[in-house]
Amino acid sequence: MYNFVVNKGSGKKRGAEYLQRITEYCDKKGIEYTVYQTNAKGHATTLTRELCEDGADNVIAIGGDGTFHEVVNGIVTNGKTVVGFIPAGRGNDFARTSKLSNDPIEAFEDILRGETKNIDFIQCGDKRCLNVAGAGMDVEVLQAVINKKNAITYYMSLIKCLLKLKPYSMRIKINGEWLEKSCIMVGVGNGKAFGGGMYACPDAKIDDGKLDLLIIEKHKRGVMRLIPGFVKGKHEKLPEITHYEVEEVEIDNGGYPVELDGEIYENLPFHCKVVKGGLITYKVKADME
Repeated sequence: MYNFVVNKGSGKKRGAEYLQRITEYCDKKGIEYTVYQTNAKGHATTLTRELCEDGADNVIAIGGDGTFHEVVNGIVTNGKTVVGFIPAGRGNDFARTSKLSNDPIEAFEDILRGETKNIDFIQCGDKRCLNVAGAGMDVEVLQAVINKKNAITYYMSLIKCLLKLKPYSMRIKINGEWLEKSCIMVGVGNGKAFGGGMYACPDAKIDDGKLDLLIIEKHKRGVMRLIPGFVKGKHEKLPEITHYEVEEVEIDNGGYPVELDGEIYENLPFHCKVVKGGLITYKVKADME
């Protein structure tokens, strides 16, 4: 029995289309399944938690990064429930890191093979983050593109935010030492990309027990010069950008909102820890090549 938690509205209703294709496939193959449709923000978390409490062997999320985020926050990490991901959003940033197929049938066939692996996630306060957590510019951009998230609108809003940017004063605790920075943004990556394909943390891996801390500082030269290299993940030599490999980081960002997997949270302490191997997921074909 496969338990599909689906956001039919994700990716301009791509979630509904993919669900139909997958259920038709299951009906043809005689595969048993149950569909649980989300109807409000946070509903996927509730549905997932209830499934886990009822002893579900699996929860298969069909949707975008926001749906994946909610499902991960509902999983009871008891070593039993396996999580599957079928990307149906507009950005699909976690899919880039985890090499998920963007074809729903191929993604489901990876799940059907039944081979599993453990991956990490970020614990941030009482919330979990699967991909990237951030504060600063990325939150400003997300606030500007609410309900119209795609690569083009994200990049346009990014440029507008950079042009009128006022840097954030942040204190960052790394290995017990506090650093004071004037930042454009601070990001913590378990995954590589955010914003529909911007490779903020190109060296991050979801199963190495580490997080990639990204700090972008405000320097004298124009910040627009950052964009080409930042989008492609070719920013290791830019003087504004520093990466640290950490297991835990605490960021005092002055009480500004933070984003986890593209979802904005007010009043959430920006204190991130890696939970090593905290999720059981299905292997994809790329894992076995």
